[in-house]
Amino acid sequence: MNYPKNMNHGENVLKSLNELDNRKNELLNLLREMLSAYGGAIYPVDLFAIAAVKRAISTAAGFRLLVDSWNMICARTILRTQIDTALRFYSIFIVKKPHDFVLRVLRGQQINQIRDKDGKKMSDRYLVNKLTPEYPWLSVVYGNLSGYVHFSEHHLFNSVEEANDKSRTITWAIKEIDTKFPEISWIEIAECFNASTDIFIKHIKGWIFTKANPDVVAKIKEKLRIK
Repeated sequence: MNYPKNMNHGENVLKSLNELDNRKNELLNLLREMLSAYGGAIYPVDLFAIAAVKRAISTAAGFRLLVDSWNMICARTILRTQIDTALRFYSIFIVKKPHDFVLRVLRGQQINQIRDKDGKKMSDRYLVNKLTPEYPWLSVVYGNLSGYVHFSEHHLFNSVEEANDKSRTITWAIKEIDTKFPEISWIEIAECFNASTDIFIKHIKGWIFTKANPDVVAKIKEKLRIK
């Protein structure tokens, strides 16, 4: 097989991958802060956050293994999973009663069948559209990655090693590693994974502030006339 020399990525790829560990540590520290906030009280949203953090750090560990083994197809699929975690945790900020929402999820109700405070069902695409004004890259990346979660034309294109129009021939690359992608593709996917994790981290911090400062949050809501 045509394995890359030494099976090592370039320095810039490794730098982005090392950022995964920094974010994992940040998430674990935030989790400790959350659990000690407001006298250590535990609310349904805390349970939601614990599950989301566990999923996020496990996904990050799997993502790194996939990049290290040059598996772009699966790395892109699992990137979509990390975005999914960020999207669904964000949903607690756009429902009328976050704790009741979490209890409905714990009882098995699908998030995409639950409505937000504007009466809209919170499908993944809806959540993406809500966040896209703040994260312009999200909509495009989400759309492209959906083609990796479901069997699609992306998998056909990824199996082509080379197409020669002149000779009208195609060379297929049916192997478990993806060596045709340039370094920039690996850098981009790692940076995108980190950016997706940052969305999640931001909203974890938002929940910690809300939990630790209920009086402040209540005054802000009253000032904004949020019911």
